[in-house]
Amino acid sequence: MLTLALLWPATARGQVNQLPPVEAPSAVDRAGDQPEESEPGEAPESFSLYEGRPIRAIVFKQFAKPRKPAANESANQTANGATQAPPTPAPGTAAAPGTETPGTETPGAAAGSEPASEGATGVLEDLDPTLDQLARNQLRSKAGAAYTQRIVSGDIKRLNDLGRFRRIESRVQLQSDGTVILTYVVTPQPVVIEVQSIGNLEFTDSEIESEVEILVGTPVDRLQLDRACRRIEAKYREKGYYLAQCTVDRAYLEETGIVLFDIREGEPIKITKLEFSGNRAFRSGRLEGLIETTEAWLLDRGKLDDDQLADDVAALVTFYREQGYLDIRGDRQIRPSPNGREASVTFFIDEGPLYTLRSVKGLFARESGEALNESAGRFTSVQLAGLMPLKPGQAYTAAALKRSVEAVKGAYGKLGYTDVRVQTRELRSTDGPEIDLLVIVYEGKAYRTGLVTIQGDEITKQNVILREVQVKPERPLDANDVTETRRRLLNLNLFDPEKVKVTVQPPTEEDPLRRDVLVEVAEKNTGSFQFGAVVGSDAGVVGRIALTQSNFDIADTPESWDEFWSGRAFRGAGQTFRVEALPGTRSQSFVLSLSEPSLLDSNYSGSAAIYYRRFAYREFTEQRVGTSFSVGRRLGSRWSLNFPLRIEGVRLDDIDPDNPVDYFDVEGDNLLTSLGASMKRTTLDNVFFPTQGSVLEFGADQAGVIGGDYTFTTFRAESGLYFALFEDYLERRTVLSFDTRIAYIPQDSGDVPVFERLYLGGQNFRGFGLRAVSPIGIRNDTGTPGNDPVGGTFSFFFGPQLRFPLYKDLLWGVTFIDSGTVSNEVGFDPYRVTAGVGFRVRIGQLSPAPLAFDFAVPLLREDTDRKRLFTFTIDLPF
Repeated sequence: MLTLALLWPATARGQVNQLPPVEAPSAVDRAGDQPEESEPGEAPESFSLYEGRPIRAIVFKQFAKPRKPAANESANQTANGATQAPPTPAPGTAAAPGTETPGTETPGAAAGSEPASEGATGVLEDLDPTLDQLARNQLRSKAGAAYTQRIVSGDIKRLNDLGRFRRIESRVQLQSDGTVILTYVVTPQPVVIEVQSIGNLEFTDSEIESEVEILVGTPVDRLQLDRACRRIEAKYREKGYYLAQCTVDRAYLEETGIVLFDIREGEPIKITKLEFSGNRAFRSGRLEGLIETTEAWLLDRGKLDDDQLADDVAALVTFYREQGYLDIRGDRQIRPSPNGREASVTFFIDEGPLYTLRSVKGLFARESGEALNESAGRFTSVQLAGLMPLKPGQAYTAAALKRSVEAVKGAYGKLGYTDVRVQTRELRSTDGPEIDLLVIVYEGKAYRTGLVTIQGDEITKQNVILREVQVKPERPLDANDVTETRRRLLNLNLFDPEKVKVTVQPPTEEDPLRRDVLVEVAEKNTGSFQFGAVVGSDAGVVGRIALTQSNFDIADTPESWDEFWSGRAFRGAGQTFRVEALPGTRSQSFVLSLSEPSLLDSNYSGSAAIYYRRFAYREFTEQRVGTSFSVGRRLGSRWSLNFPLRIEGVRLDDIDPDNPVDYFDVEGDNLLTSLGASMKRTTLDNVFFPTQGSVLEFGADQAGVIGGDYTFTTFRAESGLYFALFEDYLERRTVLSFDTRIAYIPQDSGDVPVFERLYLGGQNFRGFGLRAVSPIGIRNDTGTPGNDPVGGTFSFFFGPQLRFPLYKDLLWGVTFIDSGTVSNEVGFDPYRVTAGVGFRVRIGQLSPAPLAFDFAVPLLREDTDRKRLFTFTIDLPF
């Protein structure tokens, strides 16, 4: 403990020591050790005796460190060896030799001193000069000024705030001349002079010190020491040392000022067994996907971490509650092995009953604060129940409740209630696990749309933006249309996503029932140059060099060279211009295309392209040079029509003599034209990685309608259905999908060139080689059946697939069954079936489509079918 003395400047130290004491008790104020009736930082009531008296001197002292008693001090020792403090004389009496008298000072003592600190001897000594000056700088009490307890309490608080003292006592001694001596007896915090660690074998001293934020030369902070130990223990747990412990040798720190971390590493523990107990509604495999704790295998250490286990229990409880198990309780148990190196973890689950919805009741009000009334809304309780996907008798799940709230908001939004707020309350039934749902609706006002203003479109034409804006003037202001407008603008990929805003403005006093809408955008660079590669099991390695401008305007010719080179020419109409070269080991192509999403600001779209493609099949090399045109029309938000036209020259060469005669029938140059029509309906939530919705397409192509060497018709129908079976707490969905494709050419196979016939295999029928599912042809050299595919006139494919998350949003697993056939007659004989597993890797920086890797084994096949175990596609931009 430290004590610092400051004397009143007008009095010499020797004069103070000669002042006789008065018969008045000294008062002591100890920071952090006040009587129970005193507020923290306030003085006891006795301090009021000295209020307003002049301060003669301010003294800082510290207790001397304990020392071994001298030989002549043995008489003062007790039986157990503890040194006894000499008695303090009564006020006004003489002190015994070698003791201090209250009200006087002798070297190394303070007025009114008393043993008050752990290990203190009762002997006081001067404070270190540097610390003395630092402490005095915090004082507002001054020698010569009047004593004020409020100021002294503030001084104590400021001294405490320094963090340099462990204990502070203030003492006041009344002198015979009416002045007081104010003494602060302090116990300094030890100062760190070095940081060391012992017992650490897994980590070096420097690695341990990297987790420590304790600075040499600063006072000891016990909170920082504890935090440092916890970080060191966490570092060990990351390496599997679950039982690692870290402590600080406090006695050694007090004695030497060295922070010594004593580390007991123990043995590394890994989880070798992970179990679930009590789960009936969900399989253990399903629950494993919800937690981060894993068993040790291959590169996974299976680390044991209490914090992570607690988070896992919380994740399981949250999941069950979201599935309608509102009484769920969870816990975990760790069982280390006898050798201390392995452990098994069991998650205990008490599911409780599954709650179902029993009834729905609506309460309505215009604004918050108004009385709720069941009959005051635009809808009745029965109508609300009809709007909600969550129906009475169904499981009361969080996902269904969320969709129900959105449905109610959507219904109000269509009527112009832009500010509607919907809240729900669960009323549990006393008769069983049922919920009476109370839906509270604050409707607000019904508004109509006023002006729609667009800002920030410096290059893009306003009509490009306006055709995506779903809110229309004088129609009910639908909040759903506001959200849809922003989604459509983002899908254009013409603007900075962070700066696309659609904001409903407040109503004005002149027209309180209309609200304007402000659409804000910020132009971004819509031109791109791509240089990369596509690696696939069908096409091999294909390089890609592409120049794309997605905000092209073919009519915006430059007025000057500066406008051209600055990139402001040929821009602004939302057209897409693309030049792409794809050189590869098995295929090469070159494409020049232009597409217009809205011809003449209508619902019609158009595109045109010229192309060159060359593909080296196993049996022959195919080369196509042509042009294509397409006109489409949107029919609402889901349906679209498309009318494609193509004219191309097709050349087959590099045909081996033993190949089928069908190849030789079309060897050389061929002219092909076709005109088609297709209708498509899509409700997919994501084109590249759908989790729900459907896509349905019907089409027909007529070859030879405008000339050419061949005349035939092709009918197509495709369907894709996606169902979200589960959704975990990270909003990752397990999706079941069904892919169905049918194609039919009514003409005889001899009327259809081999390069236009129907094939399956490769990426569109996993487990078989490219175009391997097909009728086989007659060899040209022997006239006997061979093993080479020649295509058919009827094809059918059906493939269910289950996709589920494996690791965050990066890695997904799939299991699938592919089945189908290709023949020259309508039928399912012969039928092929394959089964397999695979995984998908989603890396947005590489490609919006996931990387696909699939392993499949044929279960039903023909002897002439070529098998392929592994199918993959990797898109790698450089």
